Amino acid sequence: MIVIGERINATRKPIARAIEEKNAAHIRREALRQIEAGAFYLDLNAGLGRGREKEDLVWLISVVQETAEPPLCLDSSDPEVLEACLPLVKNPDVMVNSITGESARIARLTPVIKSHPGAKVIALTMDDAGIPADTDRRLVIAERLIDILGSCGVAQEDIFLDGLVQPVSTDVRNARIFLEFVKEVKRRHPQVRTTCGLSNVSFGLPKRSLVNRHFLVLACAAGLDSAICDPTEEGMMSSACVTEMLLGRDEFCMQYIRSVREGRQ
Repeated sequence: MIVIGERINATRKPIARAIEEKNAAHIRREALRQIEAGAFYLDLNAGLGRGREKEDLVWLISVVQETAEPPLCLDSSDPEVLEACLPLVKNPDVMVNSITGESARIARLTPVIKSHPGAKVIALTMDDAGIPADTDRRLVIAERLIDILGSCGVAQEDIFLDGLVQPVSTDVRNARIFLEFVKEVKRRHPQVRTTCGLSNVSFGLPKRSLVNRHFLVLACAAGLDSAICDPTEEGMMSSACVTEMLLGRDEFCMQYIRSVREGRQ
């Protein structure tokens, strides 16, 4: 399970405040907490909506890389921001979050993707009509995104399709729709990766971490390769580790045994 740490995101009030105040110590703490918890990528989002996204994302990259040089996931739909920031990332294993099936966004972002070969791409299954309510329409968008990204030189294993799980609090079918999407993508395109904003599923519910952990188990069993989530959330990484082992993805159970010996379970 490839965990993309979600905590350094300007939609979170403490992060927005840290960006505004240029509180580097707070950002460094958030980065280290997620790395120590087991996040592989750190998602960086500086979209405060005040016209300073490029400058703020440059600052976030600099602060995080003073602490460590983890793989980064740059969360922006602005091609100018990405063109300025991608060359600043020291770790060559970099991810762009995200492209969608929306015509305008594809037109803006495909030149950036073409000019940065080797970058992984998170692709969201929504188009100009919004997020489809059913699995079939999401699969149609997914096929189009795979074709477009392939034409940009992105290898299938570097495509991370996000089937956009929606809250079960608004429609109890939403988790099942997402799980069906993941299963079908992996059947059709075994090399393509799947991901999601995991905590979306629990929005509006009490004890969200409980829902998140159980959904992660189901999603892994369906074939989920990655999750954008909070690795510091109680029990999250344990659920991922144990589930991967039970699904036969942890040869000789070594990842599980190592995590127990290191006191992470």
